Amino acid sequence: MKRLFLIALSMIVPSLAALHAQSDTAAFRAALALQNPPARIAALVAFVDKYPESAFRGGAYNALFALYVQERNEKAALEAADRSLATLPPAARMSPYNQYAYMLATSNIGLDTALVYAARAEAMAQGESASALTPIQDTRAYVLFRKGDGAGAEALQRLAVRGHEDDPEYIGHLALYIEANGKHREALATLARAMYLGGGADMKSMFDSWLALAEKDARRRDALRTSVVMNTVHAYVDTATGEGRFAARSAAAAFMASVGVDLPAAERYAAESVRSLRKDSRVEDAVMYRQNLALVEAARGKTRDALGVLESIEDLASPWSSDFWLALGKLYRKAGRPADAVTAYMGGLTVADSPELRDSLASVYTAVHGSTEGLSPALEKFRLSCASFDPGKYAPAAGGSGKTVLAELFTGAECGPCVAADQAFDALAEYFPSSALVMLEYHVHIPGPDPLTTNVSWARYKGYGSRGTPTVVIDGTERITGGGPRFVTRNRFNLYRYTINKYLADKPGVTISLDVARRRDSVSVAARIEEVQGAPRPGNAVLHVALVERSVDYTGGNGITRQAMVVRSLLDGGPGIPLTLPGGMIRVAENVAALDSANSVMLDDPKDQPSWPGRTRNFPGWRTRPPKNDRSNLLVVAWVQDAASGDVLQAVCRDVPTGMSVN
Repeated sequence: MKRLFLIALSMIVPSLAALHAQSDTAAFRAALALQNPPARIAALVAFVDKYPESAFRGGAYNALFALYVQERNEKAALEAADRSLATLPPAARMSPYNQYAYMLATSNIGLDTALVYAARAEAMAQGESASALTPIQDTRAYVLFRKGDGAGAEALQRLAVRGHEDDPEYIGHLALYIEANGKHREALATLARAMYLGGGADMKSMFDSWLALAEKDARRRDALRTSVVMNTVHAYVDTATGEGRFAARSAAAAFMASVGVDLPAAERYAAESVRSLRKDSRVEDAVMYRQNLALVEAARGKTRDALGVLESIEDLASPWSSDFWLALGKLYRKAGRPADAVTAYMGGLTVADSPELRDSLASVYTAVHGSTEGLSPALEKFRLSCASFDPGKYAPAAGGSGKTVLAELFTGAECGPCVAADQAFDALAEYFPSSALVMLEYHVHIPGPDPLTTNVSWARYKGYGSRGTPTVVIDGTERITGGGPRFVTRNRFNLYRYTINKYLADKPGVTISLDVARRRDSVSVAARIEEVQGAPRPGNAVLHVALVERSVDYTGGNGITRQAMVVRSLLDGGPGIPLTLPGGMIRVAENVAALDSANSVMLDDPKDQPSWPGRTRNFPGWRTRPPKNDRSNLLVVAWVQDAASGDVLQAVCRDVPTGMSVN
């Protein structure tokens, strides 16, 4: 124990020394970057002592709360929560109350305080939309369950699941409370729904134990298992229509494989779903359908077939999909490839935690190395490699199509899960030349105020029907949602690159000739649009032109310090300029000084802007105000889009000249 303490101390002391030589922004980032929990705690405590007025003080206490909860240090966790909440105006505490209550309940500590927090959040949410209220009801129900009030938890959860009938976590919680109230068969049916919808691997053992409680006789228990599973399957499969029927059959196949029910039928379902995939199928569907087929093949003992399928999508599989990484690791072990099994199990432990994955990793690591010594550093090294990596360089196909793909990211400087997406876009910029890929990043006030948000960015976000950040839209049609911490960066990069490559093979629908000039503060753009012979003619083509700042130095709550490719204005006004093809010359202009002035007005009173979400009732102030547009760092992005289908026909970008020129 003394040796471990000395090791931890050696990591802390240099960090604290560096802390005192830094600005509060750099110090906060340095503290969060520390991987050793005691070192991070010490650095964060030193940070709040040294910078008591820092705008990051609340974030520091929030990070301390999470660390103390992880250590099950109830007193310190509750103190950190109170101090974090104290940095916020009362009207801005709803989400933190809910977050803290749920984390306390998950660790089964501070339950009285958790109940108070959840009740306060629920009271604040009563005047909001159902989407704001139901997650808080879910939290309060979980706290009640932890406190032994199963009846109260069940009644409240039945309210919470309204509007979340397809959410496995909500349905799984309801099953838990029903079971606690002694209704075994109803609990089994409810849990089966959660499993079908994609619930975690822990639900399988719960399902088996509940079966044993519901039916003591082994033969009748097997019959009950089959009945519950197939009733659930048919409830979804028999009612699905259109493209949804393939998703329903794929999910059914995975569920049936996990519980060992009618595997031949499960394989037929899974194979049919894979055969339905086309070039324009969503990447998430392409991954999930193949993953589920492999899970069924593995359950049927087809090791070689299953392994080949999983290897083909390993780079695209979700880091949170425990089932995928467990299956891949097991198949590698069966194939006599234990070193690859180690990597697979680490892939499943990059951001999530699973006792089964940890035990499997420890077992195969011991088989390879003789003991678990060195396992923790090896896992940390693997995680870091997922956050920072060499993306390589794009090698275009011979005689390429000439298409330039447009990738749009909706993000927020306060959005924690946006970190992986933001960093993945940085990696895309290294990988693809601008002749192949043009990127735009729109900031929105999610989940907190972001001073890089504009009314046009919010309008673009709503125009795509987006419902959260991060959201990526490739070539106007394919949407990829979700992100994560920095350890998910490589996975997001792989998903985005895979999707972009599909669209790079398309023939452009138009060509765009773009001339950009600047005279003092006026940026003028002349665009000539021409049809490409043989390309389908769009029904409702519009031209969009964006003024973009290549990078902005601004640090939000998620710790990203350099915001890239920030859309500052849409010179087309937002809806786009209607085109009559064959095209002609279109001219638009923007005055950067006027844009700075408009941005300043927005920063002075963001609540008076269309971009301010109505559900946010309080403005706590900016962390800092970002600088004015950097005239030496501007570029113009133009693209033609079919307003009816959303398809982007072609995109192009040009630097804005830094010196004075004549239009």
